[in-house]
Amino acid sequence: MIRRLLGASVGVAVLVAAWACGGSDKPGTDSTGEPEPPVPEEDAGTDGGPEDDGGTQEPEPPDSGPPDSGPPDAGEPPKPEGPWPTDPLTNYSSKYAIPKVVAMGVDAAHNLWFLNRDRIGVLRAGTDKVLWNSQPIGQASRGFGTSSDNLATNSRVICGGKAGEAYVGYEAINDIPGGQRIAGRGEADFSEERYLEFQKGDVDAVAVSDDGTDIVLREHLFRSKGTSRPSRNEPIGIRNSNDFHYDEDRSVYSCVRVMQGPYEGEVYVGTNHGVTRIRGYEYSSHRHPAYWVSTPTGGRSQRAGYTFGLGLSKEGHLLIANDWKIGILPPNAALEWWDSEERKPEMPAGVEPALYTLNTFVDPVNPGNDETRGETAPFNFWRAFQQTADGYYYVGGLGTGLWQFQANPQRHNPSKLVDSDYVRIQGANTDDYTALAATRDGSLFVGTADHGLWRLTPTKQLEKVAGVSGSKVQQLIYDARVTPGALYALVDGKLYVLRGY
Repeated sequence: MIRRLLGASVGVAVLVAAWACGGSDKPGTDSTGEPEPPVPEEDAGTDGGPEDDGGTQEPEPPDSGPPDSGPPDAGEPPKPEGPWPTDPLTNYSSKYAIPKVVAMGVDAAHNLWFLNRDRIGVLRAGTDKVLWNSQPIGQASRGFGTSSDNLATNSRVICGGKAGEAYVGYEAINDIPGGQRIAGRGEADFSEERYLEFQKGDVDAVAVSDDGTDIVLREHLFRSKGTSRPSRNEPIGIRNSNDFHYDEDRSVYSCVRVMQGPYEGEVYVGTNHGVTRIRGYEYSSHRHPAYWVSTPTGGRSQRAGYTFGLGLSKEGHLLIANDWKIGILPPNAALEWWDSEERKPEMPAGVEPALYTLNTFVDPVNPGNDETRGETAPFNFWRAFQQTADGYYYVGGLGTGLWQFQANPQRHNPSKLVDSDYVRIQGANTDDYTALAATRDGSLFVGTADHGLWRLTPTKQLEKVAGVSGSKVQQLIYDARVTPGALYALVDGKLYVLRGY
């Protein structure tokens, strides 16, 4: 059943580009308006290739880095309202002289982090001036570009980490000439040139320097908790946790930090291939709501869209929205088994995999089923996925509108919904949605690509947010750790903070 809510019907620009995993010259656009590169194709019938460690014995993984030193002045109890102004609305860009940025994040100590390509800044709690890095660091240290010397082509994602630290996500060329498989050192087909590809893109952990005067590289993430690691655990970046020979997660397009609950401080990053889960300096890669199509040779090939939309449910379950599908994935305690799609015989007693409770297409804009979609499944360009306090879920995308639904999958079949009762939310004069944030009071803040920031009230009335100027909402972050809650809204490169929801 499909119903419309709030306003007259507005035509949806359905994007029907047929390229799927790396086979097209018709890219879409992302939330910044930049071209979106083609989606890479996995090897038919695999999720990154067979397990193969080249006959080398696996060493013990190194420790996950220095311990968390805690927030500054850790001996004093934190203020329930946090360290920042509690006014209903504050223009932080104006108040703290913050230049336009492409992304921001909040760390464990409520420090605010900013990113503008190779510039990384932090506004520390209790200060009124942003500290910027004195020179490009980490993946940006060689400049951005496509030559063999560059380690990244771009950067537009930053997430807060532990106190005084952040994670910066980079982009690289996703389609590696010669295929995704790269041999490790000591293997017969090893190539130093191709091995360099392991080191491109991915994620840096950065931090305020010990003397507090600069931003420095803490570590380029490489500590896989999966079952497959190259010998000597070289710091070669994020690659598939189930087989290190495959470097499929190369570009980072989104991130979300867990603010509360037993997994507080963990970070999920959305990539060109799926979602990687990060705990400290260790990671497990990757998960993706995907579907399979038949190939001319009689095999099967997987379609995994780029992940621009990440959120967290009321229970702390991961909400994934990619270029085709949406998924709900509860976390599990054993990071090394987070990338497992099913229970495996080698799992220790008491260890559970993370299994989808929902993995589906949004039927009103992409009807059908996996078996009949083939190469014709239209792109949906989902960009945000949230759950409000009343239990409803919301998913929004570029050209596909904003939809409300109930996630009630059929028993034992997370791809099929029962009585989903999709409702189209209208009234913002657009079909292009870029960000969503659910707040404590039951509201849903709605970011658009061209009509600014809106609020869907607990009574389901859509209203424009007064006092927040600008047209393109790049990011929404809600921090429920403080009272009143803090909503960070990045609009046209400027940061606004709303308190009280």
